[in-house]
Amino acid sequence: MAELHYAGEYILEVCEIYTTSGLVLDMSDQFASVNIYEDIFKKALTGDISFVDTNNLITNAPIIGQEKLKLKLITPMANESEGRQVSIDFTQTPLYIYKINSKVPVNDKTTTYTLSFTTPEYVRNNRTRVQSSYEGEPSEEIIKEIIRDPELLDSKKEFFYEKTSNKFKVVGNSQRPLDFIAGLSRRCLSRDYNFAPTYLFYETVKGLFYRTLDGMMDRKNPRMVFREVTPNLMEEEDRSKGIDPSKTINNILNYEVSSAIDTMQNMRNGMYGSKLFLLDLHNKHYDTFEYNYLDDFDEDVHVDKFNAYGSQNAPLASAANDDYGNRISDYPEAAYFVQTIERDVEGGLHNPAFDGQFDYTGTDEWLLERKGRMTALNSALTLNLEVPGNTVLQAGDLIGVVLKNQHSGSSDPDPYLTGRYLVTQLRHSFVRGDGQDRHTIHLTCVRDTIKQPYPSAGVTYQDGGNIIDEEIPLGDSDAGDVVF
Repeated sequence: MAELHYAGEYILEVCEIYTTSGLVLDMSDQFASVNIYEDIFKKALTGDISFVDTNNLITNAPIIGQEKLKLKLITPMANESEGRQVSIDFTQTPLYIYKINSKVPVNDKTTTYTLSFTTPEYVRNNRTRVQSSYEGEPSEEIIKEIIRDPELLDSKKEFFYEKTSNKFKVVGNSQRPLDFIAGLSRRCLSRDYNFAPTYLFYETVKGLFYRTLDGMMDRKNPRMVFREVTPNLMEEEDRSKGIDPSKTINNILNYEVSSAIDTMQNMRNGMYGSKLFLLDLHNKHYDTFEYNYLDDFDEDVHVDKFNAYGSQNAPLASAANDDYGNRISDYPEAAYFVQTIERDVEGGLHNPAFDGQFDYTGTDEWLLERKGRMTALNSALTLNLEVPGNTVLQAGDLIGVVLKNQHSGSSDPDPYLTGRYLVTQLRHSFVRGDGQDRHTIHLTCVRDTIKQPYPSAGVTYQDGGNIIDEEIPLGDSDAGDVVF
């Protein structure tokens, strides 16, 4: 493997466009930049690529948004044991160009182009529908059938998954494959993580993933640890001081704290507490189910499951009592859900459609906890980071972040921002510069817990006021001397 000369170095090994006219265009010399987007809440990987065309290649080909793109980018590393992990390789499974974003003339002989691309699975998703029924299979096997089916997604990529505890009986109902998978994922319960209903299906440059939030956070060691270094050491200084450039690949270039807690919105979305009203129309019977964030917090896996300070029981809310002696999570009707069902059997949660052979999949098994967990993730402490690029990191990874203490004179890390984070969004940015190519990664990462629990003594000032009930009198019908 090639030697790394500076943090963010990359090698563009392959960049070819396969056109509808049968031409193969080697665009390595015209390459200007590429962005690749990953998101654990999105169904597929997307990106855009820019070229500086001095030979009118793209117009003569022509490029119309139906081409394939072969792309291979490598992070030079001294350690070859990483193997395929040190490259982004779309040579065996090429990307699909679907849109011409811009075409800007620079001068008489030069034009810049920006093309959007996605993966072949997402293209096939827009062409096919799931018509089959699936009976008695775990959801991971159903998803595997859909992504490997030549009539559906027909994917040859690696598929990484966690096993579920469910055996389903489901019908495709002519849904698009990825919509069907997303709907199935919402109802699935984890086999290994206390029946957690937090499955997500997403794609990165390494393959397709079907896993829980709990599984993403269940790592003893983060994938990488990034540190704020001021000033960030430059490559020339590194070499003059004998510093290995691979050591500076973990430097944080820029960061921004973007989280904003909205307690009112969290209440309405069911983060703190919620209630499900399940009405059995056949037997004129109902059941209620409740979710309590503070009570259930320790039942789930969080980013700090493995840490040096043991903060797993430090939720994103205080356990303080309000004026009425209740915690913020003790109001289940803050988010209220109602569903009607039909049962042939009085009482219990039996669904006759399954005949005991398949698992019950009612919303009482997954809805409240999933809503609470996903809302907590959206309102968690969020960092936007810019770091030197590497092709190892991907969305869904757990990373460590060490930021300097904001109080002057302190050498300790920041007590609130330093810690373990889950990468929810990631953008690889490869740019060809003047004499030096540069790869950077822009990360959005979250913490669903804190190092130390929030104070819970309570707000000492009590609501007061004067109770006055006064009826507003009717207006006087006699206008007097007033004329309008």
